[in-house]
Amino acid sequence: MGLLTPVAAIAKSPSPASAKDELFRPNPLTNPVLEQIRIWEQAEADNIKYGGELEMGDAGNKGKVGAYPSLLVPILKIDRELVQVKILVHDTDNVKDSWSKALSILQQPTYDKIAFKKTFNKYGDNIYYSDPDRANLYLGGGATPKTEQSLAYLLRNDVLTNIENLRAELEYLLKTGETTETDDLYQYADVATSAMKKYLAIVPPNELAEAQKSL
Repeated sequence: MGLLTPVAAIAKSPSPASAKDELFRPNPLTNPVLEQIRIWEQAEADNIKYGGELEMGDAGNKGKVGAYPSLLVPILKIDRELVQVKILVHDTDNVKDSWSKALSILQQPTYDKIAFKKTFNKYGDNIYYSDPDRANLYLGGGATPKTEQSLAYLLRNDVLTNIENLRAELEYLLKTGETTETDDLYQYADVATSAMKKYLAIVPPNELAEAQKSL
């Protein structure tokens, strides 16, 4: 099956204290007209390059920071489901039944690659979000992502990779009837949930709290 690709070797596990509320704060220095043009140009380039995988997130709703928590809610739902999947995967009493339930969760459209990426990009793609470091001088060529945003992108990919590996492993084990070779299965489930927790640890605390209320 596929190899694990945890980002632990790339960055240390973030703590809640490292999250910053101003991460996606709107920048008053950004010219809205030029910013919108840059968004359109970047969106067109991304759609060509990535086959439409990226989602415009804040592009049509600039500056409305209050909308961000609602965009985080689907990510929190994924986090809850991954915790449930991990519990089911580790269940040793009703192995096949539990694995089947775990697989049914991971076979939802939410976990298809493009849909999954869009869910996360709606909330946190640095291409579309303004922040205090982005001013008019950046509009010609885009702004450099913050460290937190780069780490969030890596963690999102790590979650996705391990979900795909976990789904494939469950399909294989259920098809063959094998119930003793579980090392890879457990690792995929553990890394997927761990990477998700690391992702949420760098989310601005106020936005996380608001999203949790909605959830």
